[in-house]
Amino acid sequence: MASDMPLVQLPQRGERINVPLVQSRSEDQRLVTSARQTDKIDADDLVALANQLNSARQLVKGRACDRLKQIADQMEQLHMAARAVLEDAQRDEHLHNVPCNMEKQPGRIYHLYQKQGSMNKYFSMLAPNEWGYQEKKEEYLGSYRLEYDRSWTPVGEMDRKDEEVARLQQLLQREGPVALRGNPNF
Repeated sequence: MASDMPLVQLPQRGERINVPLVQSRSEDQRLVTSARQTDKIDADDLVALANQLNSARQLVKGRACDRLKQIADQMEQLHMAARAVLEDAQRDEHLHNVPCNMEKQPGRIYHLYQKQGSMNKYFSMLAPNEWGYQEKKEEYLGSYRLEYDRSWTPVGEMDRKDEEVARLQQLLQREGPVALRGNPNF
């Protein structure tokens, strides 16, 4: 099989080859420094190199410290969030153990009372102003809504909770589950 391309001939051992190089520039425009120039060691160059290394170390340390501080701040926020979750769980457990002579239904508001002169607490559907007795206002401890996940929300926090749920519902409606988008790949 013949080819129109010329064959490359490799030089024989010990044979010198002339290779064209890029035309040299003047001394002040050199791209490559000659070996004679690189062999020279100047004290100022060593000081500059040491300063550059020290500066790089300081930057690396500073960046690492900043990142560690950010992680520590996140850990503190997670710690506070975990503490709030545990406190809410403890409150919810306590409220679930309060006697109630009716079936507790999610979405309803229950009013917590403590009998005067007693440690006994109980839930009622009646708010303090609906009783008609002054004593009930004195026994009143607070009002809570039973959520569908069986957690309790104090009445004072209901608006915030409702806004949070509405935002999550909007997000779910807008984004939707990934599995429901388009055609499934079965």
